[in-house]
Amino acid sequence: MRCCASRLRHAVAGVEESQYFASMRAQILRDLYTHTNDRSLAGRVDPQIAAVVDYINGSFSQYVTSSSCGGRVSLFHKGTRGAGRAASPQASTKAGESLAPAAACSAERLKRGSFGRGTLFQSHDPLPTDTSITVRESIVPALEEFWAWRQTQLSDAVLQGSEVLQLKFEPMILHVLCADVEAAAELLKCGSESGQMNSGIVSCSRGTKAHRKITCCITSPLCVDVPLFAHGTWVMPPSDLRGAVWATFLTASLTHVNALFEENAMRRERFLLELRTRAEKAAMQQQRRHSRG
Repeated sequence: MRCCASRLRHAVAGVEESQYFASMRAQILRDLYTHTNDRSLAGRVDPQIAAVVDYINGSFSQYVTSSSCGGRVSLFHKGTRGAGRAASPQASTKAGESLAPAAACSAERLKRGSFGRGTLFQSHDPLPTDTSITVRESIVPALEEFWAWRQTQLSDAVLQGSEVLQLKFEPMILHVLCADVEAAAELLKCGSESGQMNSGIVSCSRGTKAHRKITCCITSPLCVDVPLFAHGTWVMPPSDLRGAVWATFLTASLTHVNALFEENAMRRERFLLELRTRAEKAAMQQQRRHSRG
């Protein structure tokens, strides 16, 4: 492991970030702890990533998390509706699985820039080891409900030309505002050392002229995106959604998703460990410098 730089440090008395960043950080933390402006379906930080979020926000004055997801599997439909056609949100709800109230679905669609059906199924937890249970009890019913709705939209050419229904796995993703470029660089080192190889600075253009708003994204390449329906066509005939072919295909896909959940959890823990290790080494280096001085 490379020698730790002093930029990754715990909050230190007498060491302050710019007033602009400190003010922005304080407001974000107030919103986070009161669940204000949280557009996620759960309306709170995922339990799976809460330890990472809490450690960063509680230990480093040069960082603040702005959004996070511990990792998830979802069945998601996006597409643009034709003029004069109102979006028709997914109404059914099942805790931890099928989705939720219309208002939450609407927020999710707005977040994704989509005007299709939105999220039809979602879980932030690994699925049962026998993934055929999830296929039978959650995925297939969601597909059947989607297809019943979609058959009422056959005249919508705009929707047909833009839509896709995807079975997706998305890994941990963490957006962190950084006080400066040096702080961002140290955070990205932690990401690369822990397998979050798709991490990077995603924005540094907003803020003030003197103080840029620097946002890092910490994430990995552990993604799966399986299109099940696109441009009016299914990957396999929808007349047999409860048949053996669909069951085998979906069960195998979700078994692979479970393997990704496991790897994602290990990388998430490695990232937290990397943060702790580098911060502790930085503190020890600082103590040695003070003792020599």
